[in-house]
Amino acid sequence: MKIRSRRFKGRCAKHKRYNPAVDGAGGIRGNCARCGLLLEIWETSLKLNQLIRKFDPKHDDLEALKPTPQPDGRQMDLPLGAA
Repeated sequence: MKIRSRRFKGRCAKHKRYNPAVDGAGGIRGNCARCGLLLEIWETSLKLNQLIRKFDPKHDDLEALKPTPQPDGRQMDLPLGAA
């Protein structure tokens, strides 16, 4: 089952600085519906993470976030077949 492979970068067009992870429900101005949806998405993602950890306590969701080593751009390639 593939669930958590989607990355979502959502912002409210009117309140670009609203961040549900930091501001929470108290940061929503004027009962903005889009900010409310962002908060609901954030809270649902937290609930999903809790359920996944409850189902499989050994699941390491940070394992996929470990950076893969990139080749050093300063290193010159050797020509193939050089002796």
